[in-house]
Amino acid sequence: MSFKGNVTAVLGGGGFAGQLGKKGTASDITLYNFKLQDAILSFVEPSSYPDKVQSLVSALNMADQAVLRVDVLNAELAETIVALDAVGMEKGYVVYSGNVEPEALKPLLAGTVVAFYEELENQPMEIKEKLAGLVLKPDGEVVVQVDHSFMVKGVGTVALGVVKQGTVRKHDTLSVYPGRMKVLVKNMQVHDVDEEEASVGSRVGLALKDVKPEDVPRGSLLAADGAVKTSSMLDVEVSLSKYAQRPLNVQDTFLANSCVNYSPAKILEGSVSPGGSGRLRLALEKEIPLFGGRVAYLDPGLKMPRIFAYSKV
Repeated sequence: MSFKGNVTAVLGGGGFAGQLGKKGTASDITLYNFKLQDAILSFVEPSSYPDKVQSLVSALNMADQAVLRVDVLNAELAETIVALDAVGMEKGYVVYSGNVEPEALKPLLAGTVVAFYEELENQPMEIKEKLAGLVLKPDGEVVVQVDHSFMVKGVGTVALGVVKQGTVRKHDTLSVYPGRMKVLVKNMQVHDVDEEEASVGSRVGLALKDVKPEDVPRGSLLAADGAVKTSSMLDVEVSLSKYAQRPLNVQDTFLANSCVNYSPAKILEGSVSPGGSGRLRLALEKEIPLFGGRVAYLDPGLKMPRIFAYSKV
């Protein structure tokens, strides 16, 4: 049977994703799954957030849409809103719980993508039916974003990930980005069922031939040859959040993020002030894939908001 699917980041109100699906893979991010007729919904929750801001950013990297549950107005909520805006998560919903009134949240949402999110009642089944309405088009060459990989006895290396573009098929030969190692898809599963193919929005398990888990770590993109660009140098227009604690200047260092990849970055040229934008030339310690339209910038060592800027690529 051919399934449609999508991935939703579930943010705020810790544990809410557990009301939406059955628990699956767990690490600093936790996956939940739910089958609704011909749709397989995957939910990703940043289980190490707020301690680790990378957990929040990685969950957003994986998702096609977001559900923001608002229980209380605090620093974590404000940082989450900044993060949603930085990664450009335009499709989303707000669910109010507790004593927070929508009017109280509006000042935090002003000028962000979250200001346009639809409000939903706190009813899990109705929320899932709404989320299932997002149908993604399998346009373009295949790109699978890996979030976990491990060895399975009798099978070999298995990579878990999300089909971000196109359709992946059994026996496809794909390139690993960053780098250009070739891998063969021996077998694949969707929702623990063997399948011949899976299209965009599906969370898949790919059994790969003659590679080790360390060859396809988290952040790897398995894609058609030439489908993904990578770079360790960026010359980009950077937008700095109005909530940023300081301007960005030459010699400043922080993390650049794209597709669950993180690399230390240093400003070689340019500067930008909070609430503004400016051209920066950045040197990265390693290549990152330039896929998905944006690179986000963060610093886990800062006070909130630890994610503070982005550039379109």
